[in-house]
Amino acid sequence: MAHIQLNFYSQSMQRNEDVIIFLPTVSADDYLEGSDIHYGTKNAKYQVLYLLHGSYGDCTDWSRFTGVERYAQDKTLAVVMPSGENSNYLNMAYGENYETYLTEELPAFLTKIFPISKKREDTFIAGLSMGGFGSLHSALKKPELYGYVASLSGALDLQLLSNGTEAHTTKMSKSFRKAIFEDSNRITDSDADLLHLLENNIADKKELPRIFMACGTEDFIYPTNENFYKKAQEMGVAIEYLRAPGVHNWDFWDAHIKDVLDWLPCRHDLVIE
Repeated sequence: MAHIQLNFYSQSMQRNEDVIIFLPTVSADDYLEGSDIHYGTKNAKYQVLYLLHGSYGDCTDWSRFTGVERYAQDKTLAVVMPSGENSNYLNMAYGENYETYLTEELPAFLTKIFPISKKREDTFIAGLSMGGFGSLHSALKKPELYGYVASLSGALDLQLLSNGTEAHTTKMSKSFRKAIFEDSNRITDSDADLLHLLENNIADKKELPRIFMACGTEDFIYPTNENFYKKAQEMGVAIEYLRAPGVHNWDFWDAHIKDVLDWLPCRHDLVIE
């Protein structure tokens, strides 16, 4: 697996951005086992997973705290890990355009310089906590781009997490919430409301991506995941939902990103385009 640390100027962010990329390449194991995967085949493209970190993190989190590099190599899957700061991967009311960067500029840039597929059925997005929200938000805002989306311990109800009970309230400052949402009391029925996006997609008869969720049953964020799943089920949206013992930490995310990768339709080979 090639581990690439990339820094480039982003027009949508108006600054240099860091992104980490895992790109399947010949490994010592491939050599020793005589693997017949031909990584350099002309016009071959990798399936790709855009993998998002949580609040207070950055693009290095997944590579530092999990074994996702090894897991993705076994699937012959490219992984792209951008930094989203504490933005919820939204275009902020007073700040940068993280949604535009993630869903438009970054894929357009990377598919020009790396052998990454542009096909919807080969493009996946997932994340933990804030990144769980960001992955679902991106996939529901632009379902034509992503075939599969997964959330681990997702912050799936920003209204509750911003203004709910003490047990469910994030430690994000009011000033930062205002920078993102302008009015954090009006998240419901806005583009930051995932259930609202689901309703709109259903009304518009758009093809939804396949959805996977996992959350620890002892996680403080578990009730919001239960509520989202229940409401989505009432809308007739099919979701694969894994409940398992665990809290809001890297032990849970390292264990269950494996479930995400097993759920994704990885071909274990390259796609010829």
